[in-house]
Amino acid sequence: MKIVLAVLIVLACIFFRDHLESLLNKLAQSIHVNNTDSVNIFTPEQLSLYDGVQHKKIYLSLMGSIFDVTAGVRHYGQGGPYSYFAGKDGSRSFITGDFKDESANKDNVLDLSCDDLFTLTNWKETLREKYLPVGVLVGRYYDTNGKETVYLKQFLSKQSQCEAERQAAKLEEQTMPPCNMEWNADTGTRVWCTKTSGGVKRTWIGVPRQFYSPGKEHPRCVCVNLEHSADLGLLKEYEGCPITSIECTFKSA
Repeated sequence: MKIVLAVLIVLACIFFRDHLESLLNKLAQSIHVNNTDSVNIFTPEQLSLYDGVQHKKIYLSLMGSIFDVTAGVRHYGQGGPYSYFAGKDGSRSFITGDFKDESANKDNVLDLSCDDLFTLTNWKETLREKYLPVGVLVGRYYDTNGKETVYLKQFLSKQSQCEAERQAAKLEEQTMPPCNMEWNADTGTRVWCTKTSGGVKRTWIGVPRQFYSPGKEHPRCVCVNLEHSADLGLLKEYEGCPITSIECTFKSA
């Protein structure tokens, strides 16, 4: 009888093990979410264990923030299309697509373009929406106390600068939207303005002008509202085109 009872206990433990572990994990996650003053800090060596093989859970780090992506095992698990990211911070590869980069530079992103930084930020928001944040990674972005490093502060500063540039570009597009443009072998290039040229809806039409952007070798055609354009320093009229005409035709030199 004692032997039968012991066997039943063992079988019960096996049967309920996964269920019990799931409950404990949920409890741990709840404690982590509610205790905002504490941050789980991982070393690269500790994070590397969470690759779905050495440890059944799968963690990845993006710009030093660690997420539990176990629920996305078909993407991040062994053999999955994004298994490269499991157990490491491969932030750069989110942009480059180089899933073989194991260099010390694989989480370096400061030299990337503003568009790339926006893409990384979007990736981070997507991960945050789909998966549970579980901590931070000691290294480029966070120190051994889980505090922001100088590098992360530089990244945030560049991100703010990029956002300011993006807003300025949007404002420029509103005030000087692109022209419509077509080319004909016989007549040359035709540029013209409408109330929707450049995909920018507005109440005015404008006139075509060559806009010289700093650092750009060639000008681009923009539509200018002469009534509200006080500074024409970077703008040039098209040769042979009436100053108030809403379209111009010219042959390239």
